Amino acid sequence: MATIEPRRKYVAIIGTGMAGLVTAYMLRNDTRRRFEVEVFEKQDKLSLDSASHTLSDQNGRGEKLERLDLPMRAFADGYYEGLKRMYDYFGIEYGSPRFVYSLSALSDTATKQASPYYIHSSNNHQMPPLRPEGLSRARWLVEVCYLAMCYYWFTACCFFVTPKTAELSGEEEPLRWYLERIRLPGYYVKNYLLPLMSSVTTCSHDALMDFPAIDVVDYERRTFRKKHYTVLGGVHRVQKKLSEDLTYRLGTKVTAVENVGTKVQVSWTDTHNGQSSWELFDHVILGVTPDVVGAIFQPLQSAMAAVPTTTVQSVVHRDFSKILDSSKYLWTHMSLNAGESAPQPIHMRSNATATESIHEHPSFALITTCPIAPIDPEKIVHTVRFTRVLRSSSSRQIINHIFNRTQSGDEKSQLWQNGDGNVWLVGGWCWDGMVMLEGCLASAARVAHALDVEVPWTEGNDSSTSS
Repeated sequence: MATIEPRRKYVAIIGTGMAGLVTAYMLRNDTRRRFEVEVFEKQDKLSLDSASHTLSDQNGRGEKLERLDLPMRAFADGYYEGLKRMYDYFGIEYGSPRFVYSLSALSDTATKQASPYYIHSSNNHQMPPLRPEGLSRARWLVEVCYLAMCYYWFTACCFFVTPKTAELSGEEEPLRWYLERIRLPGYYVKNYLLPLMSSVTTCSHDALMDFPAIDVVDYERRTFRKKHYTVLGGVHRVQKKLSEDLTYRLGTKVTAVENVGTKVQVSWTDTHNGQSSWELFDHVILGVTPDVVGAIFQPLQSAMAAVPTTTVQSVVHRDFSKILDSSKYLWTHMSLNAGESAPQPIHMRSNATATESIHEHPSFALITTCPIAPIDPEKIVHTVRFTRVLRSSSSRQIINHIFNRTQSGDEKSQLWQNGDGNVWLVGGWCWDGMVMLEGCLASAARVAHALDVEVPWTEGNDSSTSS
């Protein structure tokens, strides 16, 4: 007698960022072939690489030079172990660029060039640090010694002074309170910690200070003296691997996700002709930002309103006027040994409330993220805006409730939890940590485990390694 295969589960995945594509890949490649996956994307292209830009030459021939990842999506040992395992599984090559960070202060008008007050070489590839132009040796020596003391004090506190959390003390300690408690000097916080960390998190200084202290402390612990990497050739290579043989609907704006009996109904509108449609699924996985989740899934409308987000702008341009002097100085003094890749300067320029970063890309283009100073419109090549999910003490508790981290008794029964009604959340913000790509991998793996699907890069499959 012929064996009748059980009916496949019909799964909708909304969103094609890293989390959505990773989840789709795992379910689509389930060894027992139990899932039929359909992916919905509002844009006319998959979103993981949608903000990136292919740079053309300037000689009028329109030749394509290089794909610029926007945002950069750098990752580090110690914090991004799931991401690295996936890249190794797919044979995605990544390298450790020799970034050189210059830190400077912007004037109130943000129109003048600012001389760096410190220059840092990533992975300590240049020792001793470069001395900024115009800074005397004595003043530079004092600055370096002061910075070293503050840095190692902060590092020691990260390892030995645990931030207060709701789970341990009933109180969630934001970063600003933690820094006051460990008595970290304000000069170091203003001129070093905030510019560097707000560039990592792409948010204002005040927003960063509202982050749960445990987020920043855990990130510092796990990335201490670890190398940072970027994907060689661009993240579009990752998107291509994850989306092979993927069934997806582009130009489809999901308007509602609702439980209907034992099924989940997805309603959407075609962005080209305005036609509305709906379909029933066994499972729906939301790989979108909290504001979108709240707009389309009523049970989480109130909770998602309490998760902060901001809009981040990245600009590809060739307006070198604002960094000309400091850039010339860096290139004159940076060492380059035979066979080494050229350093990549990143100019971090701060005012009282925020930091802009200007990356001198090897393709002779500048990428400014969170711009403060005006950029010559005639020299702008490409501009993108994307939603950045932030963290706060209150939002950490909400997200941990959703993912069943701190619930018990009557409280548990009153709150929507991940997977209730066969609706699931994935994304960089769907875990207890900084909103990074590692959260995408962790949340996707959580859904896979709940549906009894193997995560291939954690099952001993180690096809290649790159670094």
